[in-house]
Amino acid sequence: MPVSAQSFQSFVHAIEQGRFAGLFKGAVLGVIVLTVGLLYLFVQFAGLATPAAMEQAAMSRAIASGQGFTTPIVRPIDLWQLDRAEKPLPQGDALFPEMFHPPLTAAFNALPLLAVKGSWKMSPKDLVYQGDRAIAFASILLFIASVVVSFFVARSLFDTSLATVACLLILATDLLWQVSLSGLGHMLLLLLFMLTLWLIVAAIGRQENAPGGSRLGLLDHALIGLGFGLMTLSNYLACWFFIGYLLFAFIHFKPRFAPLISILTFAATLAPWVLHNISATGLPFGLAIYPISQGILLSSLSPDFSDLFYGFRLKLRDGVLSQVGDIFLFLGMNLAAGAFFVALLHPFKRRATAVVKWCVLAMWVAATIGMAAYGPVPGAVSNNQLHVIFIPVMTFFGVAVLTVLWNRLGFQLGIMRVVFVTVMVLLVSLPLLLTLFAGQKRFVQWPPYIPPYIAILGEWFEPNEAITSDMPWAVAWYAQRKSLLLPENPNTFIRISDYDILGTPIRGLYLTPITGDQPFLSEIATGRYRAWAGLIQRNLQLTGFPLRAVLPLPVDGQCILYADYDRWSNKVTEP
Repeated sequence: MPVSAQSFQSFVHAIEQGRFAGLFKGAVLGVIVLTVGLLYLFVQFAGLATPAAMEQAAMSRAIASGQGFTTPIVRPIDLWQLDRAEKPLPQGDALFPEMFHPPLTAAFNALPLLAVKGSWKMSPKDLVYQGDRAIAFASILLFIASVVVSFFVARSLFDTSLATVACLLILATDLLWQVSLSGLGHMLLLLLFMLTLWLIVAAIGRQENAPGGSRLGLLDHALIGLGFGLMTLSNYLACWFFIGYLLFAFIHFKPRFAPLISILTFAATLAPWVLHNISATGLPFGLAIYPISQGILLSSLSPDFSDLFYGFRLKLRDGVLSQVGDIFLFLGMNLAAGAFFVALLHPFKRRATAVVKWCVLAMWVAATIGMAAYGPVPGAVSNNQLHVIFIPVMTFFGVAVLTVLWNRLGFQLGIMRVVFVTVMVLLVSLPLLLTLFAGQKRFVQWPPYIPPYIAILGEWFEPNEAITSDMPWAVAWYAQRKSLLLPENPNTFIRISDYDILGTPIRGLYLTPITGDQPFLSEIATGRYRAWAGLIQRNLQLTGFPLRAVLPLPVDGQCILYADYDRWSNKVTEP
């Protein structure tokens, strides 16, 4: 029996405005998000690209394999700290305690790695390691979950319409997708941040409705402290968020002692990890307490910290100024997020909304100072770049103030609002569209990583043997061998090897463009790598050096392997 025109019109009306409207629009948005996610994951993704991501991934695999919070990546300064703290050195193929990364991201990523446990050993035919893709997939799921939470936070601050537009802009921000693919813990941190912000908004709302406070409000403060504690356990720099929040909380909340509850739960959340670190390394946060993520101190068996804070004020000033100068880039070139700073001048009618913007500003300022204090922010996608975490909440306020400015232009037609939203989405999504339409830029993260040619080292060296490298994170992750960061000089290397300080015999030295592509005079000839200049320049006069066998590796010999003997002639040399 044919469907009548009236029935068809009723069906269309139900989709456009009736009971199916929300479901239909949600389904369309879901399909779009799924499509974009799959394009990023299977077209744009070329593997992990940052040392921090691989270090955390190696820690995740150790957790998944039942070895706890340990790592196959060793730095000479790790050996110094264990000796200083009178801790036993792991022997054979036993792993070292992690001294630089917090546990939460690694613990979470152990779950997707367990799902692909059968593919932990990289196939010679794989350009992208399955472990890389599993971690990136989990990160994308966390990003989508963060957007869902962001919707409810924005709706509690403004309304459903604005929350919807803001979430569209968040999903259209290319940088957030790129950070999802990086394998860094930022998406877990973003989800925790948005959940904690939701609690902060609730606590502010309760105080507005009950100025004297309430027991439920005190519970909010306890949960807020828990949230900031979990954030710190996913990225140590997130503790600066908490510092900024406390500055706001002690001024705004009543009774004045209420934020102390947050401090107590924050400390209680960190306590188990602190106790674990003291037991394993002798320090409450390992070596992460020192801003030495880049520098020669990592490569030394006897580090000198006397100059660590020399010129600290100048470093702090330059760090803050450089971040402010690049803030539009760090916010993903999201016009609405950048408009947050204009929103600071707008007097929002809803008091809770007006108050939250100052809380966000306090956390952002504190985070900016923390990033400057800890070290330079090397790029938009890096472990120390936490401005990206503020993109969603800044977008809320940016959309609000841009909408106010648009409405003041006096356009009466409803279609003009559609035009306004469309233009905003197109401007924000321009980097995303250019990325997707450009297609795949490269198959691997070269330079300096070609995973199959790193993974093959696992065929040439035994599990109880170690390899020294200028990229120990990649050797440990792809070759699944204990890897020592290139020591400050060959004498230190020989000392570690001859006296078995590592607890594992060192049988190889793997050098890559990380050292080879450095400026010749400032870094190789006279700088931090001068003691290794001969080997970096492929000078094969190895008199007195214990690793005498040499094999240039692709691409065009830009990577080179030194070993104790020819380990490859009778084995596969091509992945």
